[in-house]
Amino acid sequence: MAKTRIMIYGDSNTHGYNALDGGRFDENTRWTGVCQNILGSDYVIVEEGLNGRNTCYNIPQEEYKNGCFCVVPITLSQLPLDVICVKLGSNDIDKFSKHTPEEIAEDAATVMKYAKAAAEGKYPDHPRKYVLMAPLELTPEALTGEFAEFYDEECIEIAKKLPAAYEAQAKKDGFMFFDANKYARCCKEDGLHLDAENHRKLGEAFAQFVLENFATK
Repeated sequence: MAKTRIMIYGDSNTHGYNALDGGRFDENTRWTGVCQNILGSDYVIVEEGLNGRNTCYNIPQEEYKNGCFCVVPITLSQLPLDVICVKLGSNDIDKFSKHTPEEIAEDAATVMKYAKAAAEGKYPDHPRKYVLMAPLELTPEALTGEFAEFYDEECIEIAKKLPAAYEAQAKKDGFMFFDANKYARCCKEDGLHLDAENHRKLGEAFAQFVLENFATK
């Protein structure tokens, strides 16, 4: 029986950034690893998380953090895939950019469309599904934490509107939708990242979502 391969293309909360020390949570603590351990050997969770990755915007001298820039070669390197999940958008929220929730959701969907085109171009007859995951909402601690210089109250409000915007965008483009905010919350240290407990909660929730929607072949 073939394994079901699920790629998670995300940012620091997929990479496993630890706000306590700036390091990385181990593979059994990261939500993707928690999910893998629950699903077992019939599934493969492919982690593709990068600190600072956004949807479609270039950062001077750090162009690789543009999610659209890298998604095609990464997708091609991981094929065949049965599920592609894009979990981006948190790094599109800052007081300097002023992107609207709808713009952020549309840009996350654009990343997915690049991945979709790459996957279908290489394996046109291979069935697969696409999941747009709403990023975690910022909490008030974002205004006082390590990265406070990038945020203001308006950013907090934009983040609160992202789940609805992502759900509408997913429906428009024919993608599945998963709202991480129903299960997990950013930590008190910086208001941006998951702590170990919330990695566990998100991993457990996504594993259940996988079992309900993506049977092994």
